[in-house]
Amino acid sequence: MKTRYAFFVVSILAVVLLASCATQGDSTATEIESTRQVMPVIDPITIRIGHVTTDNPQHQTQYGMLAFADRVRELSGGLMQVRIYPDAALGSSVDMAHMLLEGTLHMADLENATMTNFTQETMWIDLPYIIQSYEHAEAVFDARSSVSRWIRPIFAEDGFRILGLYHTGFRHMMNNVRPINHPSDMDDLTMRVMPSEVMVETLRAFGSYALAAPFADVPNLIRSGNINGHEQPLTNVVQFADVQPYLSMTGHFYNPRKFVFSEVLWQQLTPAQQLVIVEATEYAIGRMNAHHHRNSAILMQEIIAAGMRVNEISPANMAAFVEAGATVWPLFLESIGSGNAARGSVIIDMILSYIP
Repeated sequence: MKTRYAFFVVSILAVVLLASCATQGDSTATEIESTRQVMPVIDPITIRIGHVTTDNPQHQTQYGMLAFADRVRELSGGLMQVRIYPDAALGSSVDMAHMLLEGTLHMADLENATMTNFTQETMWIDLPYIIQSYEHAEAVFDARSSVSRWIRPIFAEDGFRILGLYHTGFRHMMNNVRPINHPSDMDDLTMRVMPSEVMVETLRAFGSYALAAPFADVPNLIRSGNINGHEQPLTNVVQFADVQPYLSMTGHFYNPRKFVFSEVLWQQLTPAQQLVIVEATEYAIGRMNAHHHRNSAILMQEIIAAGMRVNEISPANMAAFVEAGATVWPLFLESIGSGNAARGSVIIDMILSYIP
């Protein structure tokens, strides 16, 4: 706890001392900057990386994994290879997080909800409406921001090397009962959320029943009638068009995904191997973010073409969602502040200070 408090104090001081101007995913690169001038001999290795989404190369996650693998091979002259395990081939996100801790998997693409089971301080990312725009997200998750300089060492202490984060978009409500325009429209719905205490409490605050379950379970939950709906970014919406015809643009969570490396295996890499992985991550994340922004309009066209009924939320009704979501924030200040609610409140203010 003392170590985490020290990281927090340093981060607060960094608000004054540091400019937030780097791109996402470059903090680890600065740690080994001196190796950039002359690339040492690279030892051969095969990096195993898993994720839970489709193996469709046009899907953002697999698209990024392939870009990462290509870049690793290019930078290492073929001495470093990447083996990708998509579509939950290695198990759920939680399963893969345990594999990272055990040192049986090098790397995984993980959502924040999974990480809250291991690093409670990161619960703030799941808070509803705390991230208010892509510009706000990029400022907060900038590797040199005071927020990143506070949270990334905590992840490392818990066994996870965060290499970078990328946009997957804001999350919206979809269901098979009715359009959701106001929190009152959710009163008798059962909604699946990711396994995150914050997300469960948020859906309850909106008025629905909340069922936490892995993404791979969603189709069966829909077919069995155990849920009426769930919430997803646009990248995961159209595949459910036949069974979840209503899409409501609530934008309640901004939930980036992370390139996460096993800390124990990271320490076993040579500096040259680390540098290749960091630079390949930066390259892949840049391509994934560009892919996301480029395809957002196309995704909405596909959703509408699939017959889904899409509704925007009026300003007055959005205010009702934001007000309901705000009741969740105080519940997690103690966790965010490493056991100190007052410190958690200061951290929230630090995050909000990056709103453009």
